[in-house]
Amino acid sequence: MFKISRKLSIHLSLAICTVFFLVCVAGLFVLPPLTRMLIDLPDNIGTRGEITQTGRSFVLAMAYLGLGAVLLADGLMFALLLRVQRGLVFTAKSVALIRGVSWCCFLLCAAFCGLGRWFQLAFMAAFAAVFLGACLRVVKNVIEEATEIKSEHDLTI
Repeated sequence: MFKISRKLSIHLSLAICTVFFLVCVAGLFVLPPLTRMLIDLPDNIGTRGEITQTGRSFVLAMAYLGLGAVLLADGLMFALLLRVQRGLVFTAKSVALIRGVSWCCFLLCAAFCGLGRWFQLAFMAAFAAVFLGACLRVVKNVIEEATEIKSEHDLTI
């Protein structure tokens, strides 16, 4: 298996988070025409042309909500990676950052569920977001327990 150094891995992860953040910021400007295009696309159920203007605004709002959750999660992951780079993994702040990313996944799930009325595949994306959020909650609980053990160990020395 291909293995890179810890330092390079962190730098690569930081670079990926940065590029992803920039792509998402660009998405803020592309979202309105992209949403119109997706609404007007025919699918096996028919066209979504029957969506009212209020419905179109709701779809755009849910898309922005989802993108906002992704931007927030990316920022939290970037902050967590900076803490990992400094060796501050088993701390309450790191646990809080992981918790924040998991809540962003649940917020993304809510946005996808809102889109599910018109885009049925959004329910699959919502399921994936909930699963990822649940996985992150497990990781958060593990890191939180390790933080408590480390804290107790530091007090005994």
